[in-house]
Amino acid sequence: MRRFSVPKWISSLPGGGLALLVGFTGCGPMEDSGETGLTAAVAAVTFEPASGVLFGAFAGKRGTEDHAAALDALERLAARKMDVHRIYAVWDEAQPNKFLLADLERGRIPLLSITAKRQDGSGVSWASIASGAEDSQLKAHALALKGTGKPLFLIFNHEPDMAGTAHGTPAEFAAAFRRLVTVFRQQGVTNVSYSMTLVPSSFQSGAADAFWPGSSYVDWVGADAYNWNGCNPNAGDTWRSLEEAVAPVLAWANARGKPVMLPEWGSVEDSSVPGRKGQWLRDALDTFKRHPEIKVASYFHTTGTCSWWLDSSASSVDGFQVLGASGYTHATAAAWLQPSITTGMAPLTVTFDLSGSTGFQSTTGTGNDAWSLDFGDGSAKATGRGRPTALQTHRYTAKGTYRASFTVTDWKGVQNTDTRVLTVK
Repeated sequence: MRRFSVPKWISSLPGGGLALLVGFTGCGPMEDSGETGLTAAVAAVTFEPASGVLFGAFAGKRGTEDHAAALDALERLAARKMDVHRIYAVWDEAQPNKFLLADLERGRIPLLSITAKRQDGSGVSWASIASGAEDSQLKAHALALKGTGKPLFLIFNHEPDMAGTAHGTPAEFAAAFRRLVTVFRQQGVTNVSYSMTLVPSSFQSGAADAFWPGSSYVDWVGADAYNWNGCNPNAGDTWRSLEEAVAPVLAWANARGKPVMLPEWGSVEDSSVPGRKGQWLRDALDTFKRHPEIKVASYFHTTGTCSWWLDSSASSVDGFQVLGASGYTHATAAAWLQPSITTGMAPLTVTFDLSGSTGFQSTTGTGNDAWSLDFGDGSAKATGRGRPTALQTHRYTAKGTYRASFTVTDWKGVQNTDTRVLTVK
């Protein structure tokens, strides 16, 4: 693989602080599979942090909250801002969807999954995608995501190895993956990095080989790694560490020279050993450090086959906070703007908490060299050097919608911006 310098257009993007730290890894000219009949427009790229893990999550909804509120709640629980946010979308859902746009505005990196299923519930066969029958949809997605101008990760049909024959054969999945990447490249898309994501057992059994689209099409190898501990009768009844869960994918990806992401990972509690889940999360940090090829980790904070909620116990919360506070899980700068209120009657006094903002390889709340807070109403910005002043209070006197924008520059010169919308009635 070849290492490229970071293009200036990426490093100048608001909220795109990652781009100043990552390397772009070119995977060389694209292979002509003979199945698509298309020629690549550009070489593949991947966004990798210089070191450490880009830390993220999917946050499930509770009660009446929406996904944005759920993610905000998780970040408060974790006592840090997420670098990456997992988003699930269906085939004909217009992109960028509102969750992806919100992530870009907040300075997070979207981890977008697009599955081969339409909004009406009908499936899209991998063979039809590979044949070119779905090219109009692919082009629409490509141009829309290109138009964001910011880096994002894209997973096509995550866990195809768990789909059975619903969408087709493994070979048809590989051909569909190649078609998607080819069409995206033909549209000049350079801000999207592509992941093939399976379950760990497929890498261990050899089943992953049949799904592999080829090194020229895949930037990342992904695996959804869980400690089931008997909650799923088909997934084993023993407690296993994250190290054990990811071992198959690490060996497989290393043999192909690809970085690894964990788009989903998590653990259940052990009812017989209080505090075991919290320690499992603390131990995950050692796993990440021992295996620097793991560069993205997005926790699955919700109920799926089992309950993966992080607030399942005080020990679990504490373990996740310890993990998330480490400099190793801060692989890029993070501006974190937390207003005391976002909607209210004029005159509205808002207190902004800036204290959780963090620099590259720094513990939460440290590592920044300079900061600037634009209140969005034309008043003078608040600025400073070093660690951002924890609280900044501002009074909005007139009705209107304001965009408060907070930018940090860390000790490496990396910038990140967080923007919050305030409504004064």
